[in-house]
Amino acid sequence: MIARLLISPSLEDRLGEIRKILSEEGLSSNHPDLLYFPDDSKLGIEQARKIKEHFSLKPYSAKGRAVVLENASVMTVEAQNALLKTLEEPPEEAILLLGAASDAELLPTVLSRVE
Repeated sequence: MIARLLISPSLEDRLGEIRKILSEEGLSSNHPDLLYFPDDSKLGIEQARKIKEHFSLKPYSAKGRAVVLENASVMTVEAQNALLKTLEEPPEEAILLLGAASDAELLPTVLSRVE
């Protein structure tokens, strides 16, 4: 699994990098193997559960599953903690892209598990 943190105060810069990575993987924002959370999404424990469920499913048409959080800094502490096991024991062929304006907005335990 690729768990990647994209740090930039500019949302447009983060989105550009996200689009580049998705393109390299042959994915678009409406692909069935992609779970996409735009910048204005609420990211609480329910969304963390959806992410874990998404990764538990077999890919529909891609070689793996992907999740994008344009602004992971709005994740609640509970949501970040709920994703730790997924980051520690990642599924094969999975991509998790976390965008944030600063790494200071995420828990140190999350930061230690992403590239």
